[in-house]
Amino acid sequence: MKPFAYPPHALACAAVLACLTTAAIAQTGTPTPAATATLPEVAVTGGRDPEALPAPAPGGKAAQGLRLGVLGNTDLMDAPVSASAYTQQTIQEQQARTLGDVLQNDPSVRYTTNSGHMLEHFRIRGLDVNGPSVAYGGLYGMAPKGHIPTEMIERVEVLRGPSTLLGGMAPDNNLGGAINLTPKRAGAQPITELTTSYSSNTYVQAHADVGRRFGPEGRLGLRFNGAYGDGDTGVASQGKGRRLGALAIDYQGDDWNLALDAYSSQEKIKNGSQAMYGLATRRGNVVALGQLIAVPNADVNAFRGTYGTYADDGLMLRSELRLTPDWTAYLAAGAANSRGQGLMFGTRMIVTQANGAAKGYVYNVDTITRDRVAELGLRGQFSTGSVRHQLSITASVLNHQEGSSSRAAEGWNQNVYQPVTPPFPTAPTPAPITTDNDLRSLAVIDTLGLVDGRVLLTLGARLQKVKQINGYDESRISPSVGLVAKPWGEDTALFANYMEGLSPGQIVPKNAGYTNEGQSFAPYRTQQVELGLKHRQGALTHTASLFQIDRPTLITAADGKSMYEGGKQRLRGVEWTVFGKIMPSLDGLGGLSYLQAKQRNTGKDSYGVPSWTANLGLDWATPVQGLSLGGRLIYTSSQWADSANKLQLPSWHRFDLTAKYKTRLGATPVTLHGYVENLTGRNDWTGLFADGYAMPSAPRTVRLAATFAF
Repeated sequence: MKPFAYPPHALACAAVLACLTTAAIAQTGTPTPAATATLPEVAVTGGRDPEALPAPAPGGKAAQGLRLGVLGNTDLMDAPVSASAYTQQTIQEQQARTLGDVLQNDPSVRYTTNSGHMLEHFRIRGLDVNGPSVAYGGLYGMAPKGHIPTEMIERVEVLRGPSTLLGGMAPDNNLGGAINLTPKRAGAQPITELTTSYSSNTYVQAHADVGRRFGPEGRLGLRFNGAYGDGDTGVASQGKGRRLGALAIDYQGDDWNLALDAYSSQEKIKNGSQAMYGLATRRGNVVALGQLIAVPNADVNAFRGTYGTYADDGLMLRSELRLTPDWTAYLAAGAANSRGQGLMFGTRMIVTQANGAAKGYVYNVDTITRDRVAELGLRGQFSTGSVRHQLSITASVLNHQEGSSSRAAEGWNQNVYQPVTPPFPTAPTPAPITTDNDLRSLAVIDTLGLVDGRVLLTLGARLQKVKQINGYDESRISPSVGLVAKPWGEDTALFANYMEGLSPGQIVPKNAGYTNEGQSFAPYRTQQVELGLKHRQGALTHTASLFQIDRPTLITAADGKSMYEGGKQRLRGVEWTVFGKIMPSLDGLGGLSYLQAKQRNTGKDSYGVPSWTANLGLDWATPVQGLSLGGRLIYTSSQWADSANKLQLPSWHRFDLTAKYKTRLGATPVTLHGYVENLTGRNDWTGLFADGYAMPSAPRTVRLAATFAF
C-alpha cells in the first residue's frame, strides 16, 4: 500500500481559492454596514431562550454557530470540529424540498440513494450516514424516516466526523458525521407567508407558514407549516404527492421555557421510479456484466405500474429550567412512528449484456419504525482559579424498533434503455418487529477556558449501553478530546480533536449468496483524529482541516461463502469550506474535499469514495433592484464501483442556476424564485447505492415559486 500524502494540487487549489476571495475583498474593501445589514430575520424563540439560534453569517446562507450536541449552541470558532449550519434562506432560494436538496451545498456529502428510493441515505467523509440517524431538535429517532421535508426546518446542521460523545449512539449508521435539523419557531415578528410552486413536469405545491407570539410580553409562540403537492416529475410518467402538517408551540417564562413540536408527513410515489443498476455484482445465479455501459437517460422510468407510500408522525417535548444565572437543567422526550408500504426500495436491475439486457428486481414492502427517546441534562459554568469550566452532564435512553416484510418479483428480463412494465407483487403480510435496540448512555463533558479564554480544552466521555433483540447486551466508553486555540485573536482558531463513533452492528447483505446472510454483528467503534484552522476573513468564514478515520469492516471468508468482521477501512483527507460575502454584491457557499480511502486488509481502494469532490456556489445581487442571480457547480471525481476495484465510474459534474426577484403586488411583498437543477441535462453515473450498484443522475428539473408575505 502506498504511503498517504496530501497532494500538492489539493492544497494549491484551496490556497488559490482563498487568495481569490482575499483579492476580491482587497479590491472592494470590507463590506459596509449597509451591505451586511440585509440579513433576513431569523425565526428564533424569544430573547429569554438560552437556546436561541446563533446569528446568520453575512450573506445569510449559513450561520455563525450551531447546536453542538449536548454542548448546546456553540459559536463556530469555539467548536473543536468541522461543521456547517445551512439556513432557511438557503432552503428557500434553492427551492430545496428535502434534506438531500440542502446537502447538495456540502462538499463532504454525497448520496447513496436516488429519488426513487423512499429513504435518504448519505455519505459524509466517505462513510455512511443513513436517514434514520438524522437528529431533529437534537434528538435521534425523531426526524421523518422517508424524504425529510424542509418546510418545517429552520436550519440544517452538519457535523463532519464521528461524534458519539456529543449526540450518543444513533439508531442507524452515522459513521461519517451527524446531521441535526432545527425546528422552526415563532419569531419576534409575526409571519404569514404563502408559497406556490411548480416543478417540471407538472408538479405543483402550496406551502403556508404562519407564526405568532401572544401575550403582552410575547411569551407564547405558535408556528404552523402546512404543505400539499401533487403532479408528474421529470421521470417519464412518474407522479409524486406529498403532504405535511407541522406545529411548534413554545412558552418562555422568566426562568423556564417549554417547547412542543408535532408533525405528520406523507409522500407517495406513483407509477414507477428510476433504477439502481448492478454493474459489478452477483445475485444468486445472475452475474453482472462487469463493465460500464452507456448511462440510461435520467428520465427513464424502470418500474412503471409500481407505487409506494411513506408516512411519518412525530411528537417532541423539550423543557428547560434556569436554576441559577449559570446553571440550566433540561428534559427532552419524544416519540415517532413511520410506516412504508409498496415501492420502498429494491428498485434494481442487474446488467448482463453490453446492449443493456438486464434482470429486474422489485419488492412490494411493508415496513414500520418506532422510536421513543428521552434525555435529561444539566449544563452550567464555574471557575477554579483562573480556569473557566463549562460542564455538561446528560443521560439519555432511546428505544428503536423496526421490521419489514416483502414480496418480490425477481429475475424478469429487462433492458435498461427500454424497460418493460414489471410484475409488481401483491402486498405482503404486515411487518413484524425484528429489531428492538435499547440504547442508554451517560455523558460528562467539561470545556476548560484557559489563558483568558484563548484556549478551550474539551474533555469528555460517554458510557453507552447497548441491548439488542439478538441477545447482545454490553457497555462501552467512548472518550473524546477537543482543543481550540486563538493565538491571534477571535477571528482565527486552530483546532484539533480525537473523536469516537459507535454504530449498530454491521449486517451481512441478503441475496448475495452468503450462508450467513442477515447476520448482525456487535456495535462497532469508529475513530477520528483531526487538525484544522478556522478563519474569519472580513465577511467570509473559512474552515480547513486534515483528518484520518479508522473503522472495522466486514470481509468475505476465504471460501467465499460467508462474511465476518475482520477488515479495517482507513480514510485520510483534506477539506476546505467557505461561506459569507466575497464582496458586497457577491455571496459564496461551498468548498472542496480530497479523500484517500483504503481497505487495509486488501490494500484496495474503498468503493463509492471519490478522491475529489467540490460544491461551489455564488450568488450575485445585480444592479437591478431586488434581483439576484446565482449558480452552483457540483463536481465528483472518478470512483470505484466495486470492492474488488475492477470497475470505475468516471468523474461527473453538474451546473445549477438560481434566481430571486423581490417586488410588491399592491401592498403585498412578493418574492419570486427560480431554480434549474442539472442545467445542461447531463446523464452520468453519479454514485453508488451498494457494492456494484450505480445510480444515474437526476433529470433536468425546473422549479418556480412565488412567496406572498401578508
